[in-house]
Amino acid sequence: MGPRLKALVSALLVALLLWRVDVAEVGRVLAVASPGLMALAGLLFFLMHVLNALKLRVLLPELRAGRLLAYTLVAQLYALVLPGQLAGEAVKAYRLSRDEGRGEGRGEGDGGRIVSAVAFDKVTGIVGLLLLTGSGLAVQSARFGDGLLVAVVLVLAGLVAATALLAWAPARALLLALLGWRAGRKREALLLGPLRRFLEAWRDQTRRPGRALLSVGVGIAVQVAAVAGSQALGLAVGIDQPFSVWSAVIGLMSVIVLMPVTVAGIGLREASLVGLLDLVGVPHAESLALGFGILAFQVMVALLGAVIDLTVLRDRRAGMEGVAGRSPD
Repeated sequence: MGPRLKALVSALLVALLLWRVDVAEVGRVLAVASPGLMALAGLLFFLMHVLNALKLRVLLPELRAGRLLAYTLVAQLYALVLPGQLAGEAVKAYRLSRDEGRGEGRGEGDGGRIVSAVAFDKVTGIVGLLLLTGSGLAVQSARFGDGLLVAVVLVLAGLVAATALLAWAPARALLLALLGWRAGRKREALLLGPLRRFLEAWRDQTRRPGRALLSVGVGIAVQVAAVAGSQALGLAVGIDQPFSVWSAVIGLMSVIVLMPVTVAGIGLREASLVGLLDLVGVPHAESLALGFGILAFQVMVALLGAVIDLTVLRDRRAGMEGVAGRSPD
């Protein structure tokens, strides 16, 4: 699905929501929102990104937490401006592998290790997300039913199986053999070589179960911060629900917006909140106000990422280019 079609889907979803929901009521809900609770929500959402940076440092302990936080915030910018929520992670992997590899004078293998670490970090983050979501659904099974819980368990099992499969030598060899059939030098250089380094680094990550479990644990902490921030924002707009409900709703919403059918999840996020919170009796106007509030915080973090990208990281790139341009003589 192309960027224009995704933008169209976002626009249609937002237009449908505004047509079905009382816009004046949404404005009234936002106008009387508690500033204190909104500030608390902002702090918790920012804490979520700090924990995400610390989580990645578990897999890349040689990199400073502050630097990883900078790239994490910049990734939020690209997640907003590029189609698909996973675009930000792809940009973060590329930028880290390029900048840190060049900055430290490491080889191509280290770039593959960094890309693999970012991907593995995303997987453990989704595992943490699914565990907390499943816990919320289990506690609130009377409201959400058992079908969603079964779906979450199946997705979690599939993700764990895929992670193990990529680390299994015969599966890696089969994948490389299929992609390498009648491959020339160009495919070897552009695809097979980087993929081979990626898979080797992935295997190394799975051989460190302590790191993997710690990464999942921090991933749960990340999701707790996201849920707590959403609960604070929900209270600000008049939605009073227990933490278990928020764990289920925010977790399911986070999974839904991973689908690459809209720009930055716009429209999909708001529609999923309206639908999910409707199951627990929340008025649509309050749910839509919550969705717009979450989007506003995402935009603010993206703007902070843009400032960091145009100042701190640009100066760092300029410094590395100056060092790289010097002659060894």
